[in-house]
Amino acid sequence: MKEELTELLKECIENGSEADLNVLKQMLEGVRRKQNSENGSYIGAALAMEKKSGDNICEVTIPITPLTYNSLEIVHGGITATLVDTAMGTLANQLLPEGFGAVTTNLNVHYLAPGRQGNLTARGTLVHKGSKTLVIDGKVFSDDGKTVAHSTGSFFVVKKGQ
Repeated sequence: MKEELTELLKECIENGSEADLNVLKQMLEGVRRKQNSENGSYIGAALAMEKKSGDNICEVTIPITPLTYNSLEIVHGGITATLVDTAMGTLANQLLPEGFGAVTTNLNVHYLAPGRQGNLTARGTLVHKGSKTLVIDGKVFSDDGKTVAHSTGSFFVVKKGQ
């Protein structure tokens, strides 16, 4: 496996455009962040997610890079959805007692503007916390403060380990 991976990496580097090399670098740095436990998931590590939390709020920021682009060279809608789901889901999980977790049961995303450059920041805020479900509001902003997306998410409370 290591030899095959080394050969593939060498080939990608030799034939890569500047965008290819930037994406490859971001992916490898993501693997390193995951190995160093700087991110809890490979997707969070690959997207270089940075999290900040406060009272009933969570923010997650990612850089806009070629890795996040769709074919129009704007942020792919799935990346925006992943970003806002992460902010809302992280908040949901932070609000629960030890031994419990939250999983997304519904995600509704309204795309309002494209992400083009700089960073995107998703902010999740609590709407409702019940014993079995949570509802969280999410917004995604560009560096200039423009709202890129508005979202709501429902989360089901589960006992960990079951």
